[in-house]
Amino acid sequence: MYHGIHDISNVSNLLGGFMKKLIRCLFIVCILSFSVSPVYARAGGGGGGSGGGGGGGSSSSGHAPHSESHPASNEDRAASVILFCLGSYSLSCFEKYRRRYKAISMHKAMKKELEENNNSFFDEKKMNKVVADYYYTIQNAWNDRDMDILKQCLSQSLYDQWETKLNWWEYEGIRNELSDIRLLKTMVVEVGDDYFWSYIEGKMRDRMIKGNEVTQDNKEIFIEYWRFIVEDDRIYLDEIRQEDEV
Repeated sequence: MYHGIHDISNVSNLLGGFMKKLIRCLFIVCILSFSVSPVYARAGGGGGGSGGGGGGGSSSSGHAPHSESHPASNEDRAASVILFCLGSYSLSCFEKYRRRYKAISMHKAMKKELEENNNSFFDEKKMNKVVADYYYTIQNAWNDRDMDILKQCLSQSLYDQWETKLNWWEYEGIRNELSDIRLLKTMVVEVGDDYFWSYIEGKMRDRMIKGNEVTQDNKEIFIEYWRFIVEDDRIYLDEIRQEDEV
């Protein structure tokens, strides 16, 4: 009888420790998911701006109080790894939905407005194809520094900005290499008389190189909003905004 009670107590303690580890892992993953903002380059320099990536870490003076610790068992380590993986996967799914939710809401509101105004000229499938073509063309032209192609795809003001940035990088010995370029999702979220905004969700290998040193190497999924304008029956990319700018 005593052994039975003792076993139940052990199970209870294990479950309690398990839940504490789960909460701790979820908390850590949550912090990483929402606070870490990698600096991208890609076409346009990832929205421009100097990514002053501060070397984080806390610099606290003094000494932390000493506490006695016990080495974790193999079972504890395995449980921590499993919990961390499960927590990471769950939060990544949630984050993916959360990031798309804003664009989906904007898209629904736009379609409702078009229907109320009896706009029968809106061809969503055709516009998404145009956006996809521009996306790949612009990213590849940026990677190749092909200013002739970029001039055909960008408004004059945006072209001037990008030309200045690329010329400065060349002067500094910096180049931006893009590879494995993918467009994961796009949808039109706003339509005006001579412009439209499109949601862009993409992924690529995005490396910044100075001399022979790789200073950045990013592969994360990114979200941007691209504004296209129509001039003389031609479409031009006019502006790129980052996810937190919309």
